[in-house]
Amino acid sequence: MKGNKTYSDSFKKDVIREVLEGHLSKAEALRKYNIPGSSSIINWIRKFADTDPQESKMDYSRLNKQDLIKLIKELERKLEDEQIRSYGYNKMIDIAEEQLKISIRKKPGTKQSKK
Repeated sequence: MKGNKTYSDSFKKDVIREVLEGHLSKAEALRKYNIPGSSSIINWIRKFADTDPQESKMDYSRLNKQDLIKLIKELERKLEDEQIRSYGYNKMIDIAEEQLKISIRKKPGTKQSKK
């Protein structure tokens, strides 16, 4: 019977740092630290990338083709999510401007007021 292994956040960050600095590939890190699951490190990078800007710098030359394809698909999904969010915000502003009869968007060339 297999049990799920749990790792501390500091351990995960250390592994991520090694991978992102190019000392190990993800596959090498999985073998070296006996980490189950081929996407564990990718998930850790996603989880901790926002907390430390240094960790989001990745050496893409060390990734294999399959990992690059996964990364591209993930980035495409995130881009699509942000495009939908942007469309939603613009639509909300359009509706608010129409219903409230006020200008919300800053007009081009408008200078910031002095306080």
